[in-house]
Amino acid sequence: MSRSGVLPLLPILKQTPIDMTSVLPTLPAGPAAAQCCAPSAGLNLSLDAERIAAVAKALAEPVRVQILDVLRRSEQRVCQCELIPLFGITQPLLSHHMKKLIDAGVVQVERRHKWAYYSVSTDALKELTAWLG
Repeated sequence: MSRSGVLPLLPILKQTPIDMTSVLPTLPAGPAAAQCCAPSAGLNLSLDAERIAAVAKALAEPVRVQILDVLRRSEQRVCQCELIPLFGITQPLLSHHMKKLIDAGVVQVERRHKWAYYSVSTDALKELTAWLG
């Protein structure tokens, strides 16, 4: 609210007494947790939450999910020269997205001369699928 919008209210606020000692109404107590909620699943101590979070962060961009899907469905490594026109992005932007996927361990890269060929890390895909299972 602008300052000019507050000024007309000041005389009214100064005239209205506010009782800060009155008791506020409370809601009646609900059922005990054991009656209302399903038993807790508890923590999975074998879960590598840091790893899953890193993969999830790498997949937070829709274009990266699409890139991963293309790589996942390909029977052989995919050259960067195929991905650039497929997604309509520049080579530096593709490199940026691929670095995120590689750093998360989701994608593997093989360099051949000046070209980079990408494939899905099958271990990472199995790990993610097992967790989501």
